[in-house]
Amino acid sequence: MAARKVIAVKDWSCGMSHELGRVVLTINPTEGEPILVLMTIFQAARMAGELRAPKLVSMPR
Repeated sequence: MAARKVIAVKDWSCGMSHELGRVVLTINPTEGEPILVLMTIFQAARMAGELRAPKLVSMPR
């Protein structure tokens, strides 16, 4: 299983790439290079649903 990493996000943008048929999410962290994430429209819809109803998680110290 992949390790989880917490980052501070300055801003983000999202768009649809018709050439790739994917949603492109660009995350600009407060430190470091931008992170690009490609996902299907179904993955993006699932993420939107999770953002509307977030779950409580414990943060590592």
